[in-house]
Amino acid sequence: MELNDLVFPAPYSVKDGCLGYMKSEKGGEPYFVKLCNFVPFISSQLIVDDGAETKVRVEIGGFDFRGRALQTITVPDEKFNSLDWVRNNWGYEFNLETGQTVKDRIRYFLQSTAEHAEKKKVYAATGWKRIDGQWEFLMPGDEQHTVCLEGRCGVYGFTRNTELDAVIKSLSLPYAVAPKKVMLPLVAFAFLSPLNSFLKKAQYEPKTILMLCGKTGSKKSTLAALVCSFFGRFSTTELPLSFRDTANSIIRQSFALKDVLTVIDDYHPSTGKDAAQMNASAQTIFRAYGNRVGRGRLNANSEPMTDRYPQGNAIITAEFLPDVGESGTARFITLELGRDDVNNAELSYYQQLVADGILSACMYQYTEWLKEKYLTGEKAEEKFITALASLCKELRSLLTEKAKEKRLDLRDRLLDDLVCLHLGYEFFCDFLLDKQCILPEGKTGMLDEFDAVMLFIAAEQQSRTEQEQPTHKFLRKLKSLIDSGAVGIAKKEISEDYPTLDPPRLIGYEDDIYYYFDKTLAHRAVKKLCDDQGEGFAVSENGLAKALLSEGIAEGDGAGNPTKIVRIGKKNRRLLVIAKAKIDEIISYEN
Repeated sequence: MELNDLVFPAPYSVKDGCLGYMKSEKGGEPYFVKLCNFVPFISSQLIVDDGAETKVRVEIGGFDFRGRALQTITVPDEKFNSLDWVRNNWGYEFNLETGQTVKDRIRYFLQSTAEHAEKKKVYAATGWKRIDGQWEFLMPGDEQHTVCLEGRCGVYGFTRNTELDAVIKSLSLPYAVAPKKVMLPLVAFAFLSPLNSFLKKAQYEPKTILMLCGKTGSKKSTLAALVCSFFGRFSTTELPLSFRDTANSIIRQSFALKDVLTVIDDYHPSTGKDAAQMNASAQTIFRAYGNRVGRGRLNANSEPMTDRYPQGNAIITAEFLPDVGESGTARFITLELGRDDVNNAELSYYQQLVADGILSACMYQYTEWLKEKYLTGEKAEEKFITALASLCKELRSLLTEKAKEKRLDLRDRLLDDLVCLHLGYEFFCDFLLDKQCILPEGKTGMLDEFDAVMLFIAAEQQSRTEQEQPTHKFLRKLKSLIDSGAVGIAKKEISEDYPTLDPPRLIGYEDDIYYYFDKTLAHRAVKKLCDDQGEGFAVSENGLAKALLSEGIAEGDGAGNPTKIVRIGKKNRRLLVIAKAKIDEIISYEN
């Protein structure tokens, strides 16, 4: 647009490149009153839909006093009237005249230019959206719908290649890049992500995170970027989210990243302060993805704010597992990557596919296949949701039986995670089958192999989760203190031993069968050890004692008390009684 193209409603006009208006005095000639030393105008009105609410933004262009075009800026509706955006975006040389009505007059003129401005609908979230009666999978770069994401998330986008031979048949399964115990769940997670919206309605929404864990040099971030590139073109320097971001920022972005896979990179605390901050962020992230509900908040007017919660799936890369306790550990599945696990030649091949847009073109084909097969026709959504619920129920029974064959009693949350991952992999196999990339018997073999791998991972995961139980952690730490001599244990029947021990180190007694612990001293010793090692041990003394009793570890007195009256020398004492064999059984099982 040129300056001459602008329409100036009376009494506004331009003089010497400056916006102003014509003012008339009684009996005198009209004269020009300058408002500012530039001419702004609204070039576009944006109706921004972020999936939770709709807001208005305006794109504002302008000309300086020499008639040169200024950079177009985007201004949120709530900041429009203040006009602070002039100074903040164009600089201090763009000046408003003095006077109480100057801002109002400029605002009025600006709004009058909106009549000729283009109106645009902008989506600030990815994923499935019903538009004009049709299901569309929104991604940046769509020529039909404008999708804009913030910051590093702007790298998301599909390559809309519809040539089947060039896309699908060039993509073999990326087993060779890394071991199957790593690649299979990663691929399943990627192809599960576009099902999230409908699984939520079927009440089987994924509620886990994949934790890709490996030492420096294992190429964990590179591998995560590769898998995330089904939804864009990512590299280790262009991953969507990072633990250097705040937890609130990550959760907000994860709301916009609907029905896609994302990566939260680099859990790697280097100092005690880093560890505390990153563990707190990790706990917030795990709970957000594990619960899939927002935190109720009020705005400045005490009105409920729109909830923001994760709507896609996430991979976290880490050098070691965060210290988030049993509840946090239950919300992620660990995939361990060794230093030499990644095949560099295969990695380079697939990185070239990323650069050529082949992986994102494959996912585009997949979402188009989902739309055509399951989301077209009368009551298609309702039928699809019903079918998903039924399939998840069947898979739950199937995986329970397969786990029993391996003598594995899966916890409900872990079983639900396996159901979702199997579902993602099964849809991936169906996609390949329909595109004639595999044969029916090939699909059966792929799914059997997938379940075998995932049950192996589940057994490791369940053992790891049990190790994070406060009771099990307490026993492991306590036994290490006893074995190292860091705490003292006196013989129950030889009270003369007591004076030979430094009283602050004495935490209990023993005989051939039992330990008899002072619950306060034992709890204090373990908590100090955890603090010294930079680990958390947040459970209280009484909470721990009750948990030991409820889990059948402490024997209790039969009346609901976790401690028992025990004769020590000539005195009766109330102590925590735990069989030595029970401690050895728990520790040996975990090892």
